[in-house]
Amino acid sequence: MLEAMTKFGGYRVDYLHHGLEKDQKAFAFYLRAEIITGDSYSREAKRQLYTGLMIIKQHLEFNHLAGIYLDVDSLDNLNRPAYLQMKQDMLKGMFKRLFVLDERAVMGNPDADHDMLMLFIHTRGFELFTCKNGECLPLELLRVLEPLGV
Repeated sequence: MLEAMTKFGGYRVDYLHHGLEKDQKAFAFYLRAEIITGDSYSREAKRQLYTGLMIIKQHLEFNHLAGIYLDVDSLDNLNRPAYLQMKQDMLKGMFKRLFVLDERAVMGNPDADHDMLMLFIHTRGFELFTCKNGECLPLELLRVLEPLGV
């Protein structure tokens, strides 16, 4: 996974527990970070990965983790390889819950917000959640959907 962090456009998808399609607690961990020019790897991606795995171990049930999806890319690029694979896997029903450390991994500009809206519609709803201060809670997707007319 660390190799994917060494260049802009790097990505990695790791599947952990197969056959979770009927598991209501199944979730995926998605992280997106950028790399600072001159750095040999994305420190932010590494921080998100290690922090996320620690949170999963402490507050979530690791055996419900379907996969980890990592992109070292900008939010503006909606064709990030791990992001596209995550959406495809969610549409296939592998999981209906998505864990992000920071919602800016998937939202934060009109195109990205619209893409999340379309995924929400096509999956007939999913849970986007994060964990802060030891508490894991769903993010308020309606806050994103409301300005888009939903």
